[in-house]
Amino acid sequence: MIRRTIAATGLILATAGITAAPASADSIGCKAVYTVTSQWPGTRDAVSLGQVTVTNSGSWAIKGWRVSWRYTDGSVITQVWGAVPLPVIGTVGSYAFGNETYNGELPIGGSTVFGFAARLGGGRAPEVTCTPA
Repeated sequence: MIRRTIAATGLILATAGITAAPASADSIGCKAVYTVTSQWPGTRDAVSLGQVTVTNSGSWAIKGWRVSWRYTDGSVITQVWGAVPLPVIGTVGSYAFGNETYNGELPIGGSTVFGFAARLGGGRAPEVTCTPA
């Protein structure tokens, strides 16, 4: 009965030249911004500090996130805080991090930050990918 009513309504609207616009798609997404906050140049093993800001860019709250990038200049992450290192198989210089239990849930527009220490090779900042979990 309900299907017939919906079909009949659609037929009436189509005959009258009225079309219904599709509902906008809701999105689930996040973005990550990589920033080097301080560098100590001069020695081969100089440590630099940085942070990654993870922001919920979707239209739904997210319950977790995963951030990844790849260094092509020999840079090495030596320590991370505010995120959990995740295994990466295959590609040298690739890193992946997931949320801690306390910073995974992000409301719409909400963000969190995790930090890292690294020996940076001097190249440009890597392209960072963020995926809601």
